[in-house]
Amino acid sequence: HTFDIVVTDIEMPEMNGFEFAEAIRADQNLHQLPVIAVSSLVSPAAIERGRQAGLYDYIAKFDRPGLIAALKEQIEERARADAAKRAA
Repeated sequence: HTFDIVVTDIEMPEMNGFEFAEAIRADQNLHQLPVIAVSSLVSPAAIERGRQAGLYDYIAKFDRPGLIAALKEQIEERARADAAKRAA
């Protein structure tokens, strides 16, 4: 399977979203995959932890417009990168 983007919750059993993002970054085949996290824990410390884990964005769990905007941004960025590769 291939994926364009991953949306994960931060609060999960067994592996939290930070650890999940770090595992994706460590995987040679997936390290470029955009990861967006949603969480009810939105604090400066949590957002910074997300940056350190390699998250592309960190959205409040119930901020649907924010999540849609973040997804749209990542899809558009990927389309631009794909177009640049084809032009080269």
